[in-house]
Amino acid sequence: MPVVSSPVAPPVESLPDAARIRPQDLDRAQLKRILGAGGFLAKTMASQNRPFEARGEQLEMAQSIAGAIRDETHLLIEAGTGTGKSYAYLVPFLLWAIENKKRVLIATGTKALQQQLVERDLPFLREMFKRHFGHDIKFALCLGTGNYVCPRRLAKAQVAGLFASEKEVKQLADIQKFAGKSPTGRNLDLPFEPLPGLWSQLNRESDLCMGRNCSLYDQSFYYKARREQEKAQILVANHHLLFVHIAAGGNAGGVLPAFDALVIDEAHGAEDVAASYLGIEFSNLGAAKLIELLASRRSSRTILSASKIPHRAELEARLHDAASEAREAVSRFFENLQLAVRFEPNRTNNVRITRSNLLSNEIYEPLERLESILKEARREAESAQDETLLKEIDGFINRCAEMRKASREILEQSRAGYVYWASSVPRLPDGPGKAARVPRLSLHGAPIEVAQAMRASLFDQFRPVILTSATMTTGGSFDFLIERLGLSNAELGVGSAESSRESEIPPTPHSPLETPHLEIRTLTLGSPFNFRKNALVYVAQDLPDPTTNVTFWEEAAVKRAAEVVKRTDGRAFILCTSFRMVDQTARFLEKVMPARIRILKQGGMARGQLLSEFRSDISSVLVGTTSFWQGVDVPGESLSCVVILKLPFAVPDEPLVQARVETIKKRGRDAFNEYQVPQAVMMFRQGFG
Repeated sequence: MPVVSSPVAPPVESLPDAARIRPQDLDRAQLKRILGAGGFLAKTMASQNRPFEARGEQLEMAQSIAGAIRDETHLLIEAGTGTGKSYAYLVPFLLWAIENKKRVLIATGTKALQQQLVERDLPFLREMFKRHFGHDIKFALCLGTGNYVCPRRLAKAQVAGLFASEKEVKQLADIQKFAGKSPTGRNLDLPFEPLPGLWSQLNRESDLCMGRNCSLYDQSFYYKARREQEKAQILVANHHLLFVHIAAGGNAGGVLPAFDALVIDEAHGAEDVAASYLGIEFSNLGAAKLIELLASRRSSRTILSASKIPHRAELEARLHDAASEAREAVSRFFENLQLAVRFEPNRTNNVRITRSNLLSNEIYEPLERLESILKEARREAESAQDETLLKEIDGFINRCAEMRKASREILEQSRAGYVYWASSVPRLPDGPGKAARVPRLSLHGAPIEVAQAMRASLFDQFRPVILTSATMTTGGSFDFLIERLGLSNAELGVGSAESSRESEIPPTPHSPLETPHLEIRTLTLGSPFNFRKNALVYVAQDLPDPTTNVTFWEEAAVKRAAEVVKRTDGRAFILCTSFRMVDQTARFLEKVMPARIRILKQGGMARGQLLSEFRSDISSVLVGTTSFWQGVDVPGESLSCVVILKLPFAVPDEPLVQARVETIKKRGRDAFNEYQVPQAVMMFRQGFG
């Protein structure tokens, strides 16, 4: 989203005395005048005919954040449902950013929260700041580079005739029209879902981008967005983009404008996102995409087709031959992987690999040959002074080298402190009646623990960092997250972590958890939501003992779930802990539920489509697993009941979980109570919330 700012506001001197709040006066009284009963937030809402209810928890959270800003300390905040935490962190940070010419990054775990911030919360605060402060605030949504269409690649695709199918040609024409009218050039603003193979040849790729040397630089949607981000006081991104930025060098050369402070919302999920971005991966689809971009399987097109370099025809012929050889090698390699690992069919599988060189690296040499031909083509492009082609060839040489390196490191298991696994993810057919597609097969390596990396790349680099979520504690303690995210004194050898509740902004740190050059505070806030009045909790206590006979328990639990959702006339989520239970539950419900109640099952369609269908059909029941336990927003009557079949302990043979448990046990500690139980408690609270 482009930066959003208000029209020019009247100078603060022209406003009534009561409205003259200087951002540097960031204390309890001033924040109360904004967030308290009858404050500026309430008045602005009243002007828009929106209801307002002062929340003590929101004010307390804002005041604690103000203290963390002032004292440059990190702060962990658990804020219960209904706290209004986005306003609680946005207001003090906006005041600080305006006065001190600073920039703050807000990183969220879900798209839903991103959209809430940029489409609702920040536009509202923009109006409030204009009305009561005379300040013009600016904010920007930050997306990964691949979300923007590249004008140069779009023009090249049209000239070179890259696409043959009727659907591709039509979508190409539609994207061309879109690019001519759109202010953003983002794929999420397209009125249709672009074909992945098409979009991958039209979007911006950082390693193929000419930057300022491109003749279409001034038309670049990505650089337009980047220039607007540079003007913003608040940047909104997701966790994934934050860790891409960190992995690319952070403020010294990352993918985002440099920022001075950081808020990680939905912080309970940060560890796993960090592990994925610090890891390595090699997949059949990634390899196929790379090879297809170099030399098309369906046509004579290659990366060299639009060029006029010497010996082009000979180089293209050799590139096609090498690409065919590489395709066959990749296909053989992943067929052998399926034989070696024996994935369960039609399921998402993650199978740990504990020995090195499980397979021979058949793909290394074919990729090396592709790289060698590209280096020859590079010399011809250099002699022809074709700077655009040089940039593209360099990008693809690096991709081949990185893919070779990843395949070797994973197969040889050469990184200490990493866990390695193979993955199989089924893919839905292209449409009704179409055959199932080849599953996504991949090999992975990831750090077992990310605490040290997060400490070095986040908490030692930015102050303050605010971490917040509705679920951050287990048993009233922050110890679990403090250790997992790299804030543990015990891990660093400086004492033990203990959680505290702040109710005042202290002039000096209030019971901080101190480490060398690092202080953290914690704050736990209850929910203003009246659970006794507005929620009913039912716990079945007469089901069979699952430890005695799990089959009897499963059958009884599913029958009881059916009784519950009959009473609610649908309007329910049923949350399972495995895909097998999803299938079993959905099959039983389809047999016993009235025809008017539609049963939606995870795996039957894409996640976004499932949620859309559920929201639009008020009597439906959605049966899902992991991805539906959190990050789902269904306002209104469509979701009135959540059935949790089982406490959500992570699958014990999930590779990362298994490796983390082993690591904790090797230290002579209790992995079940120190890792598995806290993780399950946090996931359970997410599902309930």
